[in-house]
Amino acid sequence: MRRIVLLLIILGMISCKKENIASTIVNEKIKESKSKSEIVKIRDFPLKDLSKVEVLSYEDRMRWDDIKNRYTKDLVVNYKLNFDSTKVKERVALNSVLKNELLELLSQDSCKLENLPRDCYMPRHIILFRDHKNRIIGYKELCLSCKGFKESKNLENYNGFCFSQMEELFIKAGIKYLDEDYE
Repeated sequence: MRRIVLLLIILGMISCKKENIASTIVNEKIKESKSKSEIVKIRDFPLKDLSKVEVLSYEDRMRWDDIKNRYTKDLVVNYKLNFDSTKVKERVALNSVLKNELLELLSQDSCKLENLPRDCYMPRHIILFRDHKNRIIGYKELCLSCKGFKESKNLENYNGFCFSQMEELFIKAGIKYLDEDYE
């Protein structure tokens, strides 16, 4: 009788162990099958009212923008651009696929060490994040060649992206004016 009880206990423990292993495998598969947009949601992107994303291209802003405070000024004031928008050469709205890809890029931390900035800043692109009223609620200005950027305060912790991947995204979006096109 004791042997039967002991045998049942051992069988019960073995079956519980197999069940735990099976549930671990299922949980890992669920984690692997999450879509890219779900991964971005996990990071909790700060712009809750985001409706539209645009990429603007222009010649090196440091050459033509207000000389007094071009390095320190806010690029967006009262939900509008705070520099001469007539200098903009390209304006491209991202479709939903590219918008999700951009949000994923901004939410990653894989290129922090690779993207050490150089001693230059010649920005030629700005990403504008707009709400449903078409107001600018965030921005990130980029210099792809210098690997530098300027951003709105609400996007300060979203800078672990790879500049090479950002350039690829711009090309996919149809941006023609890249860094080498201005020299």
